[in-house]
Amino acid sequence: MTSCERCTTPLEHGDLRCAVCALVVREPEALPVEQATARILRCTSCGAAIAFDPRHQAPACAFCRAVMEVEHPIDPVEQASLVVPFEVERDVATAALRGWLRHRGFFAPATLHDEAVLESITAIGWAAWIVDARAHVAWTADSDAGSERSSWAPHAGEAHLTFVRIVVPASRGLDDTECERLAPYYDLGSIRPIDGSELTVESFDLQRSAARRAVQDAIEDRARVAILPDIPGDRHRNVRVACLVEGLATDRAALPAWVLAYRFRGRAYRALVHGQRPDVVFGSSPIDWAKVARIAAIVAAVALAVLVLFYSE
Repeated sequence: MTSCERCTTPLEHGDLRCAVCALVVREPEALPVEQATARILRCTSCGAAIAFDPRHQAPACAFCRAVMEVEHPIDPVEQASLVVPFEVERDVATAALRGWLRHRGFFAPATLHDEAVLESITAIGWAAWIVDARAHVAWTADSDAGSERSSWAPHAGEAHLTFVRIVVPASRGLDDTECERLAPYYDLGSIRPIDGSELTVESFDLQRSAARRAVQDAIEDRARVAILPDIPGDRHRNVRVACLVEGLATDRAALPAWVLAYRFRGRAYRALVHGQRPDVVFGSSPIDWAKVARIAAIVAAVALAVLVLFYSE
C-alpha cells in the first residue's frame, strides 16, 4: 500500500486524492476490467448484496431466502479482506433464539416459544469499515460553568485525539440500527485475514468515495463523546465538533452474525444472534393484540371511573 506524498496517509487502490489532505495521487492506475464489471446478487425482498460466483448459482437470498436478481455496477465493489471469527456455534444460536422467544414479555403470544417454527439459520459476515484515525478537534458547547446570572455560558476548546477500531457499518442486508446493536460486542483483537471458507460474506453497500462521508461522521460522533470531560461545569448542551483528520487507515471487515428466520401462525419473522455473544439477540416478533386490547380497555375504564368520581364531587 502506498502513502500520500504530503501527509503520509495510506492510499488505497483506486484513490484519486488523499482522504486527509486531498492531494492528487500521481498517475492513478486504471481499474481492472474484471473488477469494474463485478456482479452482485441483489435480494428483491431485503436488499442484501452478496458476491456472485457464476460457477455457483444461488437461487435464494442467504438472509431471507427470497429471489435474487443480478446487478452490474460500474464502480468496483468493495470486498472484505479481514474477518472476525465466529465463536457461537449453530446449536447455541438456535438455543439463544428459543430463549429470546420465551422471554418476549407480557404482550407476546403465550404460545410463541412452543409454536414458532425455525425455517432457516444462516451464518453471515456483514460488511463494515474498521477505522483508525488521528484528528485535531475544535469544539464549542454551552455549560453552567461561569454562567453567573444566565443559565448557560459559551465555551470552546481544542484537542488532539486518537481513535482506534471505529466500526462503520456498510451493510445492505442489515440496517444501521441492527449493525449498531451488534458492533459494540465484537472482539476486534481476534480479527484476521479472510479465507472465504467459513461464512457468507456480504458485499459493501458503500463505495470508497461514499464511505468517506460515513467515516467522517463516525469520527465526529466519537469526538463529540471524547471531549465531554473537557467541557467545564456539571451540565452542558449544544455540543458541536469540527474534526481535521490528520491520519486515517481503513480496513474492510466481515463481522459475524447469525440470521434466523422463523414462522409463527403463518407469518415470517427474523431475528439476529451475535456471532461472538449468544446473549445478544434481537429481532421482530409477534404481538398478542387481544392482550393489548384488554389492557387498553382496563386503562380506559379506570380513567372513566376517575373522571366520574372527580366530577361527582
